[in-house]
Amino acid sequence: MKKELQRFDIGRGQFQFLMYLLKNGDGISQEELNEHLNFDKATTARAIKKLIKNGYLTKKIDDNDHRINRIFLTNKAYQIYNEMVKMNDYWERIITDNLSTEEKEIVQHILDKMLTNILKYKAKDHEEVS
Repeated sequence: MKKELQRFDIGRGQFQFLMYLLKNGDGISQEELNEHLNFDKATTARAIKKLIKNGYLTKKIDDNDHRINRIFLTNKAYQIYNEMVKMNDYWERIITDNLSTEEKEIVQHILDKMLTNILKYKAKDHEEVS
């Protein structure tokens, strides 16, 4: 996937942010994007910064709350949408090849449980274990 993304000057990390916005719509806050994708604030900020630099996103301060940055897709982002979806579907087919529908559902169920565990852990105030 890295090679395919290079022609768009997008890294794998930025791909996730761009795909989320293309599929779910833009205009959400940077914080909301961070929460939906479960990345730390620094990772989200770096990805957004690179996507802005490469012309895929713009950032606008919220009219009602100047502490909030809203993230918007550019025409350049919309122009590559179909190729991004094809690329995503291609890699999904590769990693699920030879899995039955039932096995795919089981894998998805397990991954959902694992994500829930991670989110529960992140929600709690944990001390580092030495």
